Amino acid sequence: MSGDADATAGESPSDDADESPLDAEKSPPDDADLEIADVLDVDYPSAPEWSADGAFLATLVYEDDGNALRIVAPGESAASSDAADSSDAGISGHVTGFAWAPETRPTEFVLTTDAGETYRGDAADRSLRLVARSPAGEAHHEWSPSGDRLAFYRDGAVCVRDADSGAERRLDLPGHETFLPSERMLAWDDAGERLAFSFTDRESRQVGVADAESGDLLWRTDAPASCANPAWLADGRVVFERVVASRTVRSVVAADPETGAETELVRDEDERGTVSSGAPTVSPDGTRLAVALPLDGWEHVFVLDCETGERRQLTAGEFEDKGLAGSSPRWVDGETLAFASNRRNLGERQLFAVDVETEAVRPLVESRGTNVHPDPSPAGDRLAYVHADADVSPEVRVQSLGSDEPPTRVTRSTVEDWPVSALAPEEVSFESADGREIRGYLFDPRETEAVEAEADEGEAETGDAADLPAVVWVHGGPMRQMRDGWHPSRSYGLAYAFHQYLARRGYVGLLVNYRGGIGYGREFRQSLTEGYGRDEMADVVAGAEFLRKREFTSGQVGVWGLSYGGYATLQILGTHPEAFDVGVNLAGLADLELYEEWATQTKFPAVESAQSLTFGGNPWAAADEWAAASPKTHFENYEAPLYNFHGTGDSYVNFEQLDAVIEGMLEHGNEYEAEYYPGENHVFAERATWERTLRKIESAFDEHLK
Repeated sequence: MSGDADATAGESPSDDADESPLDAEKSPPDDADLEIADVLDVDYPSAPEWSADGAFLATLVYEDDGNALRIVAPGESAASSDAADSSDAGISGHVTGFAWAPETRPTEFVLTTDAGETYRGDAADRSLRLVARSPAGEAHHEWSPSGDRLAFYRDGAVCVRDADSGAERRLDLPGHETFLPSERMLAWDDAGERLAFSFTDRESRQVGVADAESGDLLWRTDAPASCANPAWLADGRVVFERVVASRTVRSVVAADPETGAETELVRDEDERGTVSSGAPTVSPDGTRLAVALPLDGWEHVFVLDCETGERRQLTAGEFEDKGLAGSSPRWVDGETLAFASNRRNLGERQLFAVDVETEAVRPLVESRGTNVHPDPSPAGDRLAYVHADADVSPEVRVQSLGSDEPPTRVTRSTVEDWPVSALAPEEVSFESADGREIRGYLFDPRETEAVEAEADEGEAETGDAADLPAVVWVHGGPMRQMRDGWHPSRSYGLAYAFHQYLARRGYVGLLVNYRGGIGYGREFRQSLTEGYGRDEMADVVAGAEFLRKREFTSGQVGVWGLSYGGYATLQILGTHPEAFDVGVNLAGLADLELYEEWATQTKFPAVESAQSLTFGGNPWAAADEWAAASPKTHFENYEAPLYNFHGTGDSYVNFEQLDAVIEGMLEHGNEYEAEYYPGENHVFAERATWERTLRKIESAFDEHLK
């Protein structure tokens, strides 16, 4: 691996993280402007991971067309840390997976690339060597406890490789051939003798246990339940999640592979469908589980004693102790759990610790903004996490848990290289059609250089600027949430950054947190269980009305969104044709029946789908409900022009949805444009694709809103 310091992480990671990089004495030139290149230059680091000895910290950072692995030694000076970056190491392709070795090989790791290559590396001597290459590549590597073997998947089959000789075996076990992978695919028992694995069978996800030496299947789950995320307990039982009956029941189950005896440790049951996710985490001694559950109406931290069956709720209140939709509490040590919470501001996340015995809660990271992905160091003395706020795009930080020292910055926000300061959004709220309060974040461009210049030319005060066009952004999910500042994920961080760009071109922006999203309690998330395409659309339309009532807007409003946000765009233009003047659909759904048929064959098992529950039956029994929720039903009502973009390699929404859009637009003579991007995925991977897409979106807004 290259010894050159990474340009972003190469500055001293010991710099005071509480001082925003934008506070530095740096005056942009008079003609400074934000460009789309600046939007696309923003890095998005993944959840950080410590090496087994705590000497190194790794994160995958999305750069241009894919992920690069970045490894640093936190606490050292810039001159001595020399952050290692896989993009400088001459590997083929971009990094798709990474796993540190256990304590016996504390600085070693394995990584895979989208070029089908597998590498072994050592952070201590910065070495990297190719160990395997195949057309489909390998995935989900899991080291044995002693570090002598690696289990992984190739072409859906479970394989085991000797860490020293490289000799490998393909185990004769059921394979994982359909559906998207779960969070945890493989798990070794403490002795390294048995391997828990995930596979697909009878149109569902299943979990099994195999003898790691012989490859014999010792135990397995069975349909019709969907089972995933296996882990081991100290008593030799395997624990996993089970979903049944259109997601009306989600439970955590412990099973004895020798006898087949099962114990249900916790059960979340709701006739409207459960809305919580996140694999439980096992305590260091293997006797307890930590999980976030919404049993009292809000996501809170629970601990399960796997020996006695006792379940205790450790936190409570009208807030969510969860950073992202699939987050779980993390064990700092045997008695302490770390978790993210919005208890101080529903649009932010700070990090806290709770004592498992006393239930006392204390803050760990109090920085404003979003702080997620807490990862305690092996010694429990430091906490790595991802931070973002209104001034700082996502970056990895480390907080010492034994002192009051400010956190250190392991990677650096690229926004500090922008020619202008980031525009902070204003938290706003407004009423939807039924009186429900909806929250969002407003970008007011009147203080930006662009509007100031226009005001100067017109000899008016900046605050008097009027007739500004507006744009509403609709996030995907729907179980997601836009934040007070940068979103930590690339999917929504890109949209946030693009609204910074639009603001400097005079556009008012509104990020809407509509019903069905996280952060506001279970009832808010379950608001869509009686049907998609109605209430949440009214929330977005209310956002447009809110913008039109601002004295500084022109009344011209556009809407754009990705995934479920693209679906919302397609639906609203037909059900509320007067609401928006132009719409942009990125990878959205036009035909829900077509999507359901595709998704239950490729994305998730039918038993995990709540669609029939939501609509009161399958498409044959509840045809009217399915049709009303499908945008194609309403194409004839379109008045505003529509712009569409979809990748043909999308594994989350089938690109044939764009076929349905085009057919409908042609049938009804609607104004539209559509582009297919060959091989591109759900959130476009290549920088050039995004550059083209964002420029076309800007042109569409300029043409129809200005």
